[in-house]
Amino acid sequence: MRLELKHIKGGALEQEYSCSLMEFPDLIEIAEDGGPKFSEPLVFHLRFQRSGQFVEVDVRLDAVVDLQCGRCLQRFERSLSESFALTFVPQLKQCETEDEVELEADELGLIPYEDEILELQEALQEQLLMAVPISPLCKTSCQGLCPVCGTNLNAEKCDCVRKPFNNKFVVLDKIDFKKS
Repeated sequence: MRLELKHIKGGALEQEYSCSLMEFPDLIEIAEDGGPKFSEPLVFHLRFQRSGQFVEVDVRLDAVVDLQCGRCLQRFERSLSESFALTFVPQLKQCETEDEVELEADELGLIPYEDEILELQEALQEQLLMAVPISPLCKTSCQGLCPVCGTNLNAEKCDCVRKPFNNKFVVLDKIDFKKS
């Protein structure tokens, strides 16, 4: 996925990309390692705005991802629809003096480009992965697994006796604050 800057006529350009997973090999590798599995197509709505050498890209991504619930471990699908912005700047030669060190573009949250070509694949893939929840839940009311027998408490109840959590503040439950 790449775009030549000469295609941004009049300083702005809007495009929509419908991509296959084959264009993002890292996503395939992550899925093979048990991570989130994206369904095809991955859709990116891009709006390019050029100002001199800087190119701002407003992106809206739409995708469906297969996740594993962080509580009950069941697989489920979730639609992702996220918006974010990327800023591309020309690749500069690194210059250092004895007392000063210049920060590089990626250290400032900018994405360098070379030869008037924006390489979009890596930046879009990174944003796609950041849109995936860290600890996904199949539903907000998910009860998870029984810590004793491992039963999925969403599907059935178990008769396990749960030991109270070793909470040092449980003694405070016995104090009647209304008397004071």
